[in-house]
Amino acid sequence: MHFDTVIANGQVVFPRQGIHRVDLGVKDGRIAAVLDPGIGPHDAATVVDAGGRHVLPGLIDPHTHFGLAAGLADWETESRAAAVGGVTTVLSFLMSGEPYDEDYRRTREAADRLSYVDYGLHVCPCTPKHLEDMPRYMSEYGISSYKYFTSFRGSEGHYLGIQGTDDSYLYRYLRLVGRYDGAIACLHTENIEVVWTLRKELQDAGRDDLPAWDESRPDWVEADCVHRGILFARQTGTPLYIVHLSAALCLDEVRSARRRWPDVPVYVETCPHFLTHTSESPLRPHTLGKINPPLRHAHDVEALWGGLLDGTVDTIGSDHVARRKEKKVGSIWTSAAGFPGSGAILPVLLSEGFHKRGLALERIVELTSYNPARIFGLYPRKGSLAVGADADLVIVDLELTKVGDPAVFQSYADYSLYDGRTLRGWPVLTVVRGEVVVQDGQVVGCQGRARYLPRAVRPKAGAPGRPQPVAASA
Repeated sequence: MHFDTVIANGQVVFPRQGIHRVDLGVKDGRIAAVLDPGIGPHDAATVVDAGGRHVLPGLIDPHTHFGLAAGLADWETESRAAAVGGVTTVLSFLMSGEPYDEDYRRTREAADRLSYVDYGLHVCPCTPKHLEDMPRYMSEYGISSYKYFTSFRGSEGHYLGIQGTDDSYLYRYLRLVGRYDGAIACLHTENIEVVWTLRKELQDAGRDDLPAWDESRPDWVEADCVHRGILFARQTGTPLYIVHLSAALCLDEVRSARRRWPDVPVYVETCPHFLTHTSESPLRPHTLGKINPPLRHAHDVEALWGGLLDGTVDTIGSDHVARRKEKKVGSIWTSAAGFPGSGAILPVLLSEGFHKRGLALERIVELTSYNPARIFGLYPRKGSLAVGADADLVIVDLELTKVGDPAVFQSYADYSLYDGRTLRGWPVLTVVRGEVVVQDGQVVGCQGRARYLPRAVRPKAGAPGRPQPVAASA
């Protein structure tokens, strides 16, 4: 067979199948063959020599917020930052109080033109109209994943034009998602009504520091909504994906629920910043560390690493927002929440996980590729390096060290949580559907090749009036 590209002389990490010294033949953007190494010259237009380094499936970042920094121009800068970190697919949230049709069209046009990586979309249903339109979003746009904020009550979501909702809305949302095979409900878990009281007490006491942000939104208000979200999901028969889980107490709730109700699909995502930083981290200004839910404590960091090692945690999402430093200054109560992180996922897992805690490369691949692909309806096209899968891959140098400053990550954001911090283990080559996009930290690929990834759903038996699923094509 003639190949467009052969990835030769690499140690390929296959999800749940181990690490094998094989070559990969790529044709028409897909893995066309897994080849025994050293069989002689390959009939290929291009041969990429991995130099004995490890070859991983390209990362899938299931949690990004492109558009909340420089608007739709984020699809250029933040897809670039993702690719620099070995991410080849992103899933980004649409968040609005208005119907999503125009937002979807504008996002597709910008991403198709600007993105360096493939992408899919989630929708945040925030109004009764959104619930009414969700079946159409599934059938027309191929959007199978939806996110509800338990924290958007009262005026909390007004900065996005979102009115507050309640537990009745949460129940209706989960019940609707539960009517479709292939659909999944994402949940941001914080009891904001308790936060209102705690926040006022801390403000009245004159507190203005990063630990105060954690104290205003403590682990138990997150764990409360983890517990109730799983209970609601059980009652509605809905697969639940808990986004950005931050604390040991929340892991305890998940483990308990999985023991009690093993038939309820509950998936857990955590983020790189929860694996490396705490509310005591010496960030300057301290507002750089503001995020929801907050940075926690050293014992939470270690508990989350334990969850990665024992399988409690299923995926790593960045919660990437590329707001610039000018949006992060001022009071801890008034500065913007969120920071960039997509490009840091793999370096953090390699440096802090593989090297320091013995997190196996096979497990890293599960967390970053295989699991998100399966959970979000992208498998087997994404999430592995099997024959037929898209040729999305990243070659890593496990011994390469870099300081994680803003210039390394190449985001629109002009700061990094890892500025001044040395991380060991970095991508040296990122390939998206057979095309080299990043080589040795430099973007060499072109825009305009990004593909939107619709995901198919189908009505469960007995669910009336359900639409036909979208065709799962590029």
